[in-house]
Amino acid sequence: MTTPTARTYLTIYGWLLGLTILEVSVVLAGWPQGAIVTVLIATALAKALLIALYFMHLKFDHPAVWLLPGIPVALGIAFVLALFPDLVFHLVHRM
Repeated sequence: MTTPTARTYLTIYGWLLGLTILEVSVVLAGWPQGAIVTVLIATALAKALLIALYFMHLKFDHPAVWLLPGIPVALGIAFVLALFPDLVFHLVHRM
């Protein structure tokens, strides 16, 4: 198991900075709202993954440690997916 170096942290910082610039650029460019939301969610997930892997050192921990954040995230996704049909039903009938 290797530990991250200063170069690794600077590389991750560069990626985080680049993703943040992308987010701001997409919003200021006046893209359609659906595209903006999609890009913002994708970049937020990418940034969260980079932070979890390198700054929280999950990449270098035992794989069982992934269960700690993994189970709540999986439950959150399951809850959203479980409620999605109800949301669509109410939105369709509201029109």
